[in-house]
Amino acid sequence: MKTPWSLIAAPLTALLLTAATGVKSPDTYGISAAAFPEPGVMTAGQPTGEQIQLAAEDGYKTIIDLRTPAEPRGYDEVEAARQNGLAYVNVPVDPAALDSGVIDRFLAALKKAQRPVLIHCGADSRAGALWYAWLVLEKKMPPQTALAKARAAGLHQPELTERIEKLVAARSQPKR
Repeated sequence: MKTPWSLIAAPLTALLLTAATGVKSPDTYGISAAAFPEPGVMTAGQPTGEQIQLAAEDGYKTIIDLRTPAEPRGYDEVEAARQNGLAYVNVPVDPAALDSGVIDRFLAALKKAQRPVLIHCGADSRAGALWYAWLVLEKKMPPQTALAKARAAGLHQPELTERIEKLVAARSQPKR
């Protein structure tokens, strides 16, 4: 039986990249919509308990969960993080109620977080939105550059994009 090329291409590419550069390519552990906007940071959709364990075994230190308590996870994420030695921080983000207070809580959580850190929501758009806020407000990145990076990190919902851009722009304005 012949092996389809697609089954060996990705592992072979990763092996060649590692051999050529000496750097291991980031592992998503199968977490949906995972992206690596900078070293030590993964933005993603909801991980499973097993995926949290794999991330912890690979050295992750912190989980920042952006889901509200009412959103089902299918398991006890706080307990999964605790059992695997990860710090767990919940910064609940309701996109319709996103405000400066939520941004402040996220910025504080990310500032305190030991890296590598996994920042997740249900799909990845809230993670991308708050990543945008961090890039502009903390890293002083120009909004257009930050928006491109936030989109690569998961920001895809037009309404959420508009909301986070307005909130960040209002905070970026000099005080009178």
